[in-house]
Amino acid sequence: MKLRCKLITGSVIVAVIALSVWLLFYCEVFSSYQELLVSPGITLTTQWLELKPATPMKTAGDWSELFIEVPGLVPCDEHGFPYEPFRLDDGARFEVEGYLTTDKGEKVYLDEISAGERPGKAYLNMSNKDLDWKKRDYRFRTVTLRSNRVLTIGKVVWVSYDPRTTKDGMAHPDLLE
Repeated sequence: MKLRCKLITGSVIVAVIALSVWLLFYCEVFSSYQELLVSPGITLTTQWLELKPATPMKTAGDWSELFIEVPGLVPCDEHGFPYEPFRLDDGARFEVEGYLTTDKGEKVYLDEISAGERPGKAYLNMSNKDLDWKKRDYRFRTVTLRSNRVLTIGKVVWVSYDPRTTKDGMAHPDLLE
């Protein structure tokens, strides 16, 4: 009887410890990811346009990026090299500038810009070296964007993630599907 009681007690203790470790791991993985719709679609012009999402954009993970869906964007030439400056399928060239503003008023310019694509969608990916593997406690209240020409864009999505949790080390925002 005493042995049976000890076995049951031991099993319960092991189960509680296993559940606690799993919850800590789950919460750490979950807290290191944020995907947020900043805007469902807008038109950029040469004037700065400030976007204020309902929820602050946070640097929850090791990498943080802003994805801008650009209909008609041609990310690469026929040899697979990226176009610079960026180009639309009608041949028009364009540039996009942007910065994030923290809740303390600090500006972080999005000066690392590249193009990417998913089946049926092309997007710009904007970031800054200070958002990669650095500070994880930024809270951005606004993103401010402009283009050198009138440009109608689709969704604007903020993603902060740990690249080690993805198969290819890249973000694949569900909000861009």
